[in-house]
Amino acid sequence: MKILLIQLRRIGDVMMCTPAVRSVRKAYPDAVIHFLTEPPADQILQYNTHIDKLIIFKKNISIFEKVQMILRFRKEKYDIVIDFHSNPTTGWFSLISGSKKRIGEYHKARRFFYTKTAKLGKYKYAGYAKFSFLEAADITPDFGKIEFFISEKERVAASNFLSELGAQKNDKIITVSPVSRQPYKVWPLDRFAKVCDYIIDKYNVKILFIYGPGEEHFIEDVKSMMSNDTLPLYQPISLSETRAVFEKAVMHIGNDNGPMHIAISSGIPTVAVFGKPSAAGWTPPNSSINIGIDNDPGCKKNCVYPECGLECLKSIKTERVIGEIDNIIKREALL
Repeated sequence: MKILLIQLRRIGDVMMCTPAVRSVRKAYPDAVIHFLTEPPADQILQYNTHIDKLIIFKKNISIFEKVQMILRFRKEKYDIVIDFHSNPTTGWFSLISGSKKRIGEYHKARRFFYTKTAKLGKYKYAGYAKFSFLEAADITPDFGKIEFFISEKERVAASNFLSELGAQKNDKIITVSPVSRQPYKVWPLDRFAKVCDYIIDKYNVKILFIYGPGEEHFIEDVKSMMSNDTLPLYQPISLSETRAVFEKAVMHIGNDNGPMHIAISSGIPTVAVFGKPSAAGWTPPNSSINIGIDNDPGCKKNCVYPECGLECLKSIKTERVIGEIDNIIKREALL
């Protein structure tokens, strides 16, 4: 049995596939499972024990390289293809694979790519939404947490990284990620500054900002509005090393972004602020340590962004976020 799973991009979306990947492995323990994705999301899956082989799809490849990839798919002779991404590109890959069992999301214009389609909406949490594809493939879902496996190499790198930044062995570190490339996910930066100052003053913790390439300006702006100092800025590290850093932290605070999902996978408490997307869609259900904060001013179901003032984000007060942080710290005896 040979199976191909597809989710090309976005860190959060690939993270949300991991319970489904685990479910496929549980259903077919002896199968050969391949996963097709793009950089940098491949880092999330490079040590995943449920996957036998990662196939990397690079953007802007030549027509010749695309033909080579198509021929490779045909040669693999997959028994099942599950296309979690289900866009025109991945739909064609599914069809060209020649598999007799191809599962993708129902779409009127693309349904001919697949032998069976899934309609999403049964599961609110994105980590379980992929289960609709599994059910269409007659695979029983394995409910549980999202996963991001790392090696000891990343853990050693994380320890060295924190030491180089000046963190001491007994320091309590709270990570903060006020970044996003989507304006409708960026909580006002002055409120992040107030939250950081509050937890430093009250709990005597060290703040480590988490960000990626080109996102340093978010951090510089927050730091410029703070009264206290934080651990210094740094050259962005890999996703796997970031996952290892979260293991050294006691809590993560941030926007609805990729680092939030990586922090959740590490098992630490998280408090995340949501704008346009629903917190229930991207926060593990019934979790006492992973809290999503959002507010619906009455327009989320009929969002008109960018023709709005982002009231959904701006109506979330600093005091509400601080309250959730205090509750988790007290309840979980973190500090």
